Amino acid sequence: MLTEKIKISDYLDPLQRFGRTGRVHSVFDRSFNVMIGQQLVNINNYRNYLTGFGVFLPDALFEQVLPLIEVGNRVQVREHGLTFYSTKGTFSLSLEEKELVSLQVKELSFTSAELQLLKEILLQQELETKIGLPEDEKTQAVFAELRQSVSDWEPIIDHLIGRGKGLTPSGDDLLVAYQAMLYALQQPEAETLAQALAKPLSTTDVSLAYIQSASQGYVNSVMLQLFQDVKSKNPQVLENDVQQLMSIGHSSGKDLSFGLLLALESLSLEEKV
Repeated sequence: MLTEKIKISDYLDPLQRFGRTGRVHSVFDRSFNVMIGQQLVNINNYRNYLTGFGVFLPDALFEQVLPLIEVGNRVQVREHGLTFYSTKGTFSLSLEEKELVSLQVKELSFTSAELQLLKEILLQQELETKIGLPEDEKTQAVFAELRQSVSDWEPIIDHLIGRGKGLTPSGDDLLVAYQAMLYALQQPEAETLAQALAKPLSTTDVSLAYIQSASQGYVNSVMLQLFQDVKSKNPQVLENDVQQLMSIGHSSGKDLSFGLLLALESLSLEEKV
């Protein structure tokens, strides 16, 4: 008997809307990605981290399915589950007892005081010195634009998307967080940025999945926890949440945190209620 439920971001529900068959896209130690149509689905065994396009499998289930997972293997998408095919056998994963998790930020609301505290804590981290982007003149100019109300997203996107190392380049992470914060603050610019990011982008498939989900207001579970805890106005809780966010990946968490800060700096918090 499973003591833990499978958790799935409601952004993915129902999975069949993306397609009836998929392929294993990439495999890591405690996670793998499946491409269903044009949608990447991250399946992982991290209790404290769920992506906006993610599925969490408890230990026993993950250990059962992982040996069958190889890049290119076929995955059948059924109404209530997934079937994984391999030369080593097949495995049917039932999603009937899943727990849907909402990682949507569009319904949040904050006061100026709450946002000011978050901004101060982010400023204390000296994020600009820790991100994965070079401190060249062009990048600094882009940051300056992001600290204001942006009138033309195209040159900013062209400069940032794909810039930086790793599965999620630093420039992408920054924009993902910026997008999320605009949605969380119910700013009309959020839709403008989402539309600008809907064009073909030269970046990794994994990063594109983060961008696509953020463009609809979905974030990872660590960022959502930070947003929810902003309501507490407790500096220690927020400091801990920011540290948790910053610890993601090599520089991804710091890039995400800096994106949040830039979005906050673009607003007059005195006017935000």
